Parts: sequence; C-alpha cells; structure tokens
Amino acid sequence: MFANSARRQAVATHRSLYKHSFRRLASTSSSSSPSSTSSVFKYLQYLSIGSSIACSAYFFGSLYPPTFATYLTPRIAPPPPDPDHPQSIAYTEALEDKLQNLPYLREHRNRPDAHEWYETRPFVEVPKEMLANSLTAGALRGPGKLALPPLVRARRDESEAHIIIHVGSGLCGHEGIVHGGMLATLLDESLGRLALLNLPDKVGVTAYLNMNYRAPTRADQFVVIKTRLLEQNGRKVKVAGTVEDLQGNVLVEANALFVQPRYSKLLNTERMHAVLGRPPADAMPPVEGSLAPSPIEPPRSEEITI
Repeated sequence: MFANSARRQAVATHRSLYKHSFRRLASTSSSSSPSSTSSVFKYLQYLSIGSSIACSAYFFGSLYPPTFATYLTPRIAPPPPDPDHPQSIAYTEALEDKLQNLPYLREHRNRPDAHEWYETRPFVEVPKEMLANSLTAGALRGPGKLALPPLVRARRDESEAHIIIHVGSGLCGHEGIVHGGMLATLLDESLGRLALLNLPDKVGVTAYLNMNYRAPTRADQFVVIKTRLLEQNGRKVKVAGTVEDLQGNVLVEANALFVQPRYSKLLNTERMHAVLGRPPADAMPPVEGSLAPSPIEPPRSEEITI
C-alpha cells in the first residue's frame, strides 16, 4: 500500500518536472526564434549588398580600369594593321585631324609670342622611297606604331622646340607601356634636330645621351618632346629635353652632346635639312602631303671615298 502510494507520487513528480521543462523549452524556443531569423536575414542582406558592390566594381573596373591595374594586367592590343588598308588610311586621317585640334597645339599656336615660332613636319619633304632605310620614318611608320610624322613647333632662333608625336600600341616593351628604347630613339632624334640646327654645317652625331625615366609612358597617346639649347661651342652642342604627356606630366628627362664630324663637308646636308624639317615659306602650318617632295641627289661615290 505504501509502495504504491510512493510510486504514484514519483510518477506525478516526474510528470510535473517534464511539463515544467517542456514549457521552459517551448518558451525559450518561441522567444529565440525571431532573433535567429533576424540574424540570418541580416547575414543574407549583407551578403547581397557585398556581392552587388563587388559585381559593380568589377564591371566599372573593366570599362574604366585604374592606371595601376593596367600595369599589372594590361589589355592585349591587336597587332599594327596594314598601312595600305582602307581602314588604316581612315584611322590615320582621323588621327591627323585629332592632332590638328589638340587643345595643347591650339594654345601654342595662339600664344602671345607665336610670331617667334615656326611650324614644320619632318620627313614630309622627302620622297617615301628615300625613307626606306629610316627607322622612325620608314620601318616604324604606320598605324599602331608612329602613324604620323612629328609636328614641330620651334623658335626661329632654334633655341627651343616642342615636338608632338603619337606613339601607338605596337611600340611597347611591357604591354600598354612604350618601350624605353623607343623613347630613347625619339629623344635622340628630337634632341638631335635642335642640336644639328645649331651646328655650323647643320650635321652632327650623338656623342652621349643621358636619360632618366620618371614615369611609365602609356601607349596609344600623343606625347610632347620639349627640347632646349644649353650650350653651343664650335663643333659641339649640348641640349636637354623631356618627354611629357598632354597634361604636362614629365615622363622622361634627358640631356645630350652632339658633335659635328670633321667629314661633314662630304655629307648631303640638303637631304639632312629636308629630313629635319625647315621653316615653311608661308605662314600656313604644313600637314602631311602638303609639301611636294623635291628630288635630292645622293652623294657621289668619289666624294665618299675621299
């Protein structure tokens, strides 16, 4: 009798504890469920926002990549096209039109001292067949490389010059960046032009060329090579210059010494002057094809062997 009563009391106590635990568990679950749902929703919301930002950054970064990104992962450009293809001819004509309408060039043409400067285009007076052995006017001439002959704005006293050149994507060392050797070549010719015009016989050779690369030069843009006379002493001329973008950022600095060789009298100086570009007879700025090629006699063999 006593044992049955104790058993019933124990069962009642167990049921009471079970009901109390169940109610507590139910109360805890019902109170924590909205909080857990809210945390999951916030996580999904943050994930969605982060994904949207990442996708947008990737999309706009692909369209307008930052400069540093283009150095690390440059876009591969197509090879230079055939210069005689109609599309290449149209491209060159459009590039010439862009050159003539550059704000930098317009501003320079309208300077208060514009009358102290003249404008010329090297190589345009020389027949194409005579440029076959020229590096910049022959082998490297064409769309994607040096599409246009340089446009020179020079002081009439030959103390200073600004040369505008378009460098194409086919002149790269690192993809998208113009080869340093190409810039050295352009500086050598630009500094040489100013130096030669200050030598007695207007003929000279490079004695030394010192360069300091300040920043990468991006391909497929117009650059300005600014040259200035430092010293002229008999058969020696010292010059200095910079390569700059159209915003005035200095990309390369250089200085050089040019010397007139003792055999300068034997060289065809007339042809050299045509290559350098001379002041035009009229006031109209010349463009490619506007100057009729003039036949130039090559040096005679007996003159060379002397």
